[in-house]
Amino acid sequence: MKRFLALLLSIILLFSISVPVYAKEPRKVTVAFPILTDSRLYIVNEDGSLEGMMYEYFENLGKCAGWDIQYVVDEIEVLFDRFFKGDIDIMGTTSYLDSMNEYADYPSISSGFDYTCLVVKSDNTDITSGDLTSLNNKSVAITEMQAKNGKKEMVEDFCESNQIQMDIKIYASGDDYESALQTGEADMILIGSAARGNNMRIVTRFADSPYYTIVSKGKPDILRELNAALYTMHAMSQNYVNQLENKYMNGDSSLSNAFTAEEKDYLKEKGSLTVVLPRTSYGAVGNLGEKGNYTCLDADIAEYFCEKIGVSVDYVVADNTEDAVQMVKEQKADFLPVMTALPGTEDTYDDLQLFSYNTPEQMRITANPSSNKPVLVLPKYEHEILEDNVILEDYEKVLYCDSASDCLKYVADGTATETILDSFASQYLLMANSYPNLTIAPTDLKLTSMTLAASASADTNLLTLLEKAVLNMDSSAIDDIVYQRMITEQTNASVTLTTFFKKHVIPISLILLAVIVFILSCIAFVVIARIRQKSMQDTLVERERNEKELSRALELANVATEAKTRFLSNVSHEMRTPLNGILGMLTLMQNEDSPEKNKDHLEKARISCSQLLSLINSVLDMSRIESGRETLTPETFHMSTVLEELRAMLSIQAESRNIHMDINGASMPDRILLGDCVKLKQILSNVIMNAIKFTPEGGQITLTAEEKETNGTGELLYLFECRDNGIGMTKEFMDTMFQPFTRSEEADKLQISGTGLGLSVIKGLVDLMHGTIDVDSQKGEGSVFRIILPFPKEHNTVEDTTLAAEDKQGSADLSAMLKGKRVLITEDNELNLEITEQFLEIMGVVSDSAHDGAEAVDIFSSSSPGSFDAILMDIQMPRMNGYEATKAIRSLPRKDACSVPIIAITANAFKEDMEKALSCGMDDHIAKPVDLNKLQDILIKYCCKQD
Repeated sequence: MKRFLALLLSIILLFSISVPVYAKEPRKVTVAFPILTDSRLYIVNEDGSLEGMMYEYFENLGKCAGWDIQYVVDEIEVLFDRFFKGDIDIMGTTSYLDSMNEYADYPSISSGFDYTCLVVKSDNTDITSGDLTSLNNKSVAITEMQAKNGKKEMVEDFCESNQIQMDIKIYASGDDYESALQTGEADMILIGSAARGNNMRIVTRFADSPYYTIVSKGKPDILRELNAALYTMHAMSQNYVNQLENKYMNGDSSLSNAFTAEEKDYLKEKGSLTVVLPRTSYGAVGNLGEKGNYTCLDADIAEYFCEKIGVSVDYVVADNTEDAVQMVKEQKADFLPVMTALPGTEDTYDDLQLFSYNTPEQMRITANPSSNKPVLVLPKYEHEILEDNVILEDYEKVLYCDSASDCLKYVADGTATETILDSFASQYLLMANSYPNLTIAPTDLKLTSMTLAASASADTNLLTLLEKAVLNMDSSAIDDIVYQRMITEQTNASVTLTTFFKKHVIPISLILLAVIVFILSCIAFVVIARIRQKSMQDTLVERERNEKELSRALELANVATEAKTRFLSNVSHEMRTPLNGILGMLTLMQNEDSPEKNKDHLEKARISCSQLLSLINSVLDMSRIESGRETLTPETFHMSTVLEELRAMLSIQAESRNIHMDINGASMPDRILLGDCVKLKQILSNVIMNAIKFTPEGGQITLTAEEKETNGTGELLYLFECRDNGIGMTKEFMDTMFQPFTRSEEADKLQISGTGLGLSVIKGLVDLMHGTIDVDSQKGEGSVFRIILPFPKEHNTVEDTTLAAEDKQGSADLSAMLKGKRVLITEDNELNLEITEQFLEIMGVVSDSAHDGAEAVDIFSSSSPGSFDAILMDIQMPRMNGYEATKAIRSLPRKDACSVPIIAITANAFKEDMEKALSCGMDDHIAKPVDLNKLQDILIKYCCKQD
């Protein structure tokens, strides 16, 4: 179901990209296609046609993205230069490098994985793939760039761990070291698997690393479409890239290039290998060997290894595993595909040579897991487990049976308490037989391994061929073979069970009906008996319980009602105070003719508005924190800059009360940090403002910031200590001071204004930033707030303060350039519209107005291109809201539809509202009430950026 939903979502995404393409010409996207010698990735034919793995990949990528791909064919150095300049949109098979972030954007999903490997020429017969001893005293070539990236140390560690000697030669370039391989100057080269040539054979490989299809910097639309296309390809086929690599990179899956001339002659003379299949093999049926039927797990394994060797297979059949082993010893068969042995004992079997290729998971099967005297039963092997083996320490006794099937019977009838079998045997036997009293659970034991068994006296060429096949096998392929065989057998078993039910549907139905009737009769009897036994005491107990629950529910309801009433009362009181100031000052202005006094009235009304807005923001902050919807927005910043901004912002309030305020962070190193500096400033400013309010005139406030040691995750810890000599707090108030709307009695007596939300918001933000806050206070002596916050260091970040200063000066110079600009205002509220028009008039901006989104679309579409320098867009409007209007404008078939700046100007002030505005095509967001300076800065940013 999940796979289906992912596919459905990818189709929807694909259509969402294709809709505009249907109405317009497909987007032309240029793709780099390098000219490489002997490459399977990028192939440029003599007639100019293109082939290779990446060509097929790009073609399918273009179909998913709806692109018209234009290939740019040239040397790799030229292509990189053009890509860095932005002349080429897409470049493939690129590893992730920090240095590339300046020139390119990486998608969310990688295109595939590359791994470093040692390769030789295909015709090299001295070095065998998988046989590390053949690498001894050979030479390997690497480039200087590989040496700088640590590849030389990787090869040296590889040699040391495998006790081999290799001569490492370093060359200046890739061409030089590939030439060394071709001329025989070096036996091997170190190269990426995707870059190896057609005439190269892999000897061994190292770690994987992802590679990406990247987009030239500054092309967000192409990056967005690339991400959607990659997600579509991944959802439709998660193994798509693996299929391409198997098609282009793996070539022939046999090991013929790794065989010696003598081994090849042996195979040519022999023609095929004879494999013995026991009738007890997993999946085998009674007619095994008749009419060409060789379906079983042993046959699946045999076909895989014979295909690796590159030879056909003939089968002979034995009644059981013991007979099959005897046929191998007598060389009537070349090998037995599946022989179970103990790990590490492969060399101890008389007359046999075993090659281990899989160690399956062991399952513990038991009928009495709590037994104090466990008895273990195991299948017999030629060499039984030694009595001092560590896995036997927990058992009182160990028994041995002729087969795994007998082991299950011993456990089922109580002769033994448990057995340990591999997952394949246990699943098959439990499926084929009914043991309702047995339970199965996985273990960490490595009790058995699957091996190929051949005669120890067989031809040496046969033994080395089998050894090379095992060394070069794909372990995941063996797991897939066993898994597919188990699926097939389980399907066959379920089909057989279905057939049985179909043949006996009537008697089975009658039996089930009788059972159901009997069960229902028993239930009815029990229910009637319980009803008769029920006494009046039970009724009284039930009534008492119900009364307690009702009383508890009523108590909780009263508490909730009281909290709601208290909340509304506090908010009402705090809102009416600044509202009274606003209305009072406006009333005084109506009866006052003096401009100076009216100016003073306006300033006091503005201060009251700021207090009201602060109250609203505090209530909303507290609501978002308690509901878990508040999130962090990390950005880079200097701690010294934050402290300077706090000093500039709060010094006026402190000076107005004749309070000496000192903000000190001189002891901290000047480093760049990563974190939410807005919330940091909100925490610190709230703490300092609290100290200012509760410190008498002439008092002292000190904020000290110190960088402490790093924590366990490598983050820097910062201690902020705010100390004042104000009125202090009582112990009783400190117990509840972080609860919303909590105010001290002293604050009420001294008539100190406040909402009782400041400390609650501080505590919520500190917890959100994974910090801590502690408070010490004595009544009449002052308070100390200590806040510790963690910040990760921001690496590889260069800041040019001179450039920042120039940008600030440039912004000030641009403010005069707004004169004569034309802006379309979309606002349904007449008062807000009038305010915005007056603001723009103050800036010298010409404005047009629309009362809803539909009118704004009509005005813009009927104007000539370039008429408007920006659009101010309200969100909640009749007929058509701001989101819909923005999408409609962006889709208009005119040159400036996609480039005209659209700025949301709305009371929807949360982060998710900002993100929604940007996602629908808007360029920026301003929250109401509108600040004149902020509006001017936004308009300068977008209207004057081209001037």
